[in-house]
Amino acid sequence: MRLKCATPSSRLIGLPAWFETSLTTGKALALCFLAGFLIRLIPEVLAFPYPIGWDAVDYAVAMKNGVILSHWSQFFATTWLFNAVTIPLYNLSKLDPFLILKFVAPALYGFNVAGVYWFARKALGWSVKLSLFAGGLFSIQLASIRISWDLFRNLLGMGLLLFTLPLAYKPLSKRGFLWLVLLSLLAVFAHEYSAVTLLAIVSGLLCWRLLRKKLTRANVQAFLAVLPAAFVFLAGVFLRVFPAKLGEATNVIDFSDSSSRFLFFTDYLSVKDAVYYYPTYWWLVADVLALSAFLYLSYFYLVWKGYFKHGILSFWVALLLVGAFGCLVFPFFALDLWDRWMFMLVYPFAFYAANGLWRLLKTYNNPRAHQRFGALAAKVKVMVIITGLLGSIYLATPTLMNTVNAGVFSVYPVLAHFSSAPTVPYQDVDSVKQAMNWLNANMDNQSCVVLHHAFFPWGLLYLDKTHELVHFINDADAAVEVCLQHGFSHVFFIWWNQNLGWYDISVPEYLTRTEDFGRLSVYSYGM
Repeated sequence: MRLKCATPSSRLIGLPAWFETSLTTGKALALCFLAGFLIRLIPEVLAFPYPIGWDAVDYAVAMKNGVILSHWSQFFATTWLFNAVTIPLYNLSKLDPFLILKFVAPALYGFNVAGVYWFARKALGWSVKLSLFAGGLFSIQLASIRISWDLFRNLLGMGLLLFTLPLAYKPLSKRGFLWLVLLSLLAVFAHEYSAVTLLAIVSGLLCWRLLRKKLTRANVQAFLAVLPAAFVFLAGVFLRVFPAKLGEATNVIDFSDSSSRFLFFTDYLSVKDAVYYYPTYWWLVADVLALSAFLYLSYFYLVWKGYFKHGILSFWVALLLVGAFGCLVFPFFALDLWDRWMFMLVYPFAFYAANGLWRLLKTYNNPRAHQRFGALAAKVKVMVIITGLLGSIYLATPTLMNTVNAGVFSVYPVLAHFSSAPTVPYQDVDSVKQAMNWLNANMDNQSCVVLHHAFFPWGLLYLDKTHELVHFINDADAAVEVCLQHGFSHVFFIWWNQNLGWYDISVPEYLTRTEDFGRLSVYSYGM
């Protein structure tokens, strides 16, 4: 698979010729990092002092607990690298975990934008200018901003992957080989998706070259270099299927329904949670097609025009397409979290779109085609504007949710895939903390609290570990029954005292409204 892409001259983009020669790789990387950092800092400032995104609360819990690995098996069975960075930061700084995340998230986004530049320069052989352009195009897209919103482990893994993959495509020195070993291990420890992507690309290139009898030294070196990472990944899969018995005492009774999920696979027609619930197969089809159009339709023409053959990108796109659309072929046993795979298409699409726009600019500079290209140029401008506008609207989510209550988070039917507020509306965050403090003062060893999936991480963050928590997703009545079966005489429950339309959960009729905290209330049974 040869690279069919050229490098543009400076005048095609309208930049002076000295720009490319004066901007070193280090300066270009710093520029990309700074651009990504500042873009991603916008929603953090708008939401201050509250966190943004669902998973942010989980990461805060991990920092507060201060445990990176509680058992030797977690070295293989968990992706612990992000916690290994943030927990020491929290212990050293003693800052609020949410404040730390407000700087870590933009830094990770800048790391990814710089990674896009690095991949374009080192793997694709593009010029400084076009590589910068690819990074800029990546930074303003809705899908990339969505990944950065609260999927921090995913973001860390993909950033490492962008710096790792160029080493897997060319012959390596001893130093380069060691760097590939180290970076591939870090990618596996960072996130499952970066691990699967790296191993799929390296093994795919090796098998493709073997079949065509064109095996190269670079393919063999890459395969040998990622063998330690492959061993760690497979050991982690084994320990997920056959987990080690930890024997740890816990104050959590988990009543969540995970029967429709097995390892990395899901039965999408049986699962039911706040994001994935499909009464029929055609609901699944509509959801997948709607999200793909919402993310990529605005500039897909540029992706199509800029497509070129390249070994890494070809296998990368193939894997992501299987992850994103495989559920339409095998809905009963498809890769879990199809929307995450679809979000990650933004990485290879950024390179294709940048190349497509360059090709169109090259046509525009051709005098014979200049007039014919005029109408198309206007359409291309609209594509870029719409793409940037969608990303900008999402960046403004904290302000939009508290004012007009309209934005990306309100677009049906794709709204469930865009984590916006931290599991509850921004205006209810203080009420959640107040409710947890009230529970700390009023619970005893004869009581427990039933927490929906949205409130569960807040309970882990603010409730004393002496209090028993029952975690549920769909069935509140069954969760209360579990409390009674465990012998608790008092049961508490947190929910809104008015219908916000969030999560489709009703307060059981036999619970008594006990204490109000704004729009939230603590309900009780047996008091």
